[in-house]
Amino acid sequence: MKIFYLIFATLFISLSTMGQGINFEDITVEDAVIKAKEENKYVFIDVYTDWCSPCKLMAQKVFPLKELGDYFNKKFVNIKVNAQSGVAGPKFAIKYKVSAYPTFIILDNNGELVHMFAGGVLDGEKFIHKVKEAFNPSKAFGQLKKRYEDGERDPKLVSGYIQALMASKSIKQNGLNDMVNEFYNSLSDKGKISSEAFFIFENYAKLGSDREKFLEENKKKFRKVVGTEKVDSVFIDKYALYFGMIVKVNRKDVSVEDINNTWEKVNSLGITNLKTLPVFKSAAIIKTSKSGKEELFSEIEKTIPNLTDNEKDLMLYIVIPGLKDLLTKEEKDKLLALVSSDSVKGYIINSTYR
Repeated sequence: MKIFYLIFATLFISLSTMGQGINFEDITVEDAVIKAKEENKYVFIDVYTDWCSPCKLMAQKVFPLKELGDYFNKKFVNIKVNAQSGVAGPKFAIKYKVSAYPTFIILDNNGELVHMFAGGVLDGEKFIHKVKEAFNPSKAFGQLKKRYEDGERDPKLVSGYIQALMASKSIKQNGLNDMVNEFYNSLSDKGKISSEAFFIFENYAKLGSDREKFLEENKKKFRKVVGTEKVDSVFIDKYALYFGMIVKVNRKDVSVEDINNTWEKVNSLGITNLKTLPVFKSAAIIKTSKSGKEELFSEIEKTIPNLTDNEKDLMLYIVIPGLKDLLTKEEKDKLLALVSSDSVKGYIINSTYR
């Protein structure tokens, strides 16, 4: 389900008041480190490429925000590095194993790595929050990397380092999978039911896998340790992906009976707020059986009051195009009228009506 949210995130850019944002200086990394030492600051580096759309969105919508200028200009010497231009840019990207754009790197005033993470964050406050992780020892990539390479294997340290690697995208997926597997296999059952290990069940436990079954079998213990809302959110994401992919893709290997059996399992989990799941389940039934539209519209009517605008729009972003050949124009128009975001409406119109 997260892939939907990642795609969808670009459609919800806050048009906050623009002001004096981040002051990016046209100097080299080496000169930025020297200046940072003179001014007792850190170095913030935006690593970008000319073709990167999220990089452009950050430059246009986020970096100019006044709250970013207020925070960054006092604390950092700010520069940009084009990872695919000239000689210095590609060398820098290779040095720090940059593989996704934008990537943000923070150095101290001795030029040592403090933190790095990849991916645009299209909200000023959330971006500042991500950058502040550089000064949290349990999240700062540079410190975690050094401690791990020095041989520390405390579960909290290993968990933090793997999650920092995930955020930095500075390691190939196979290597990351190996680290996750090694960490998971080193834990006792009690160790697996912990806040340190929970990221594995969020990101590395496909529906039906042994890990996902372990999560379901121990759901009460997990809820007690990490919180009911967090655990239920993971279940919702996994089952929304299952039903959502049936809606998006014409799967011949899934029957109505399969969908109903899966729905029985969902109901057995004791989730208090199923969010969009009833709608996705009804849409999956329609896609598979070519019937059941009355139930779908009934579920949408019941579900929408319990959703945020973003959740509602994401639901319709998947359902309307997925069922475009099974809905009449009037039915599509009725659902389209429920969409709040103009960007989502535009996508649905382009992918459904043309």
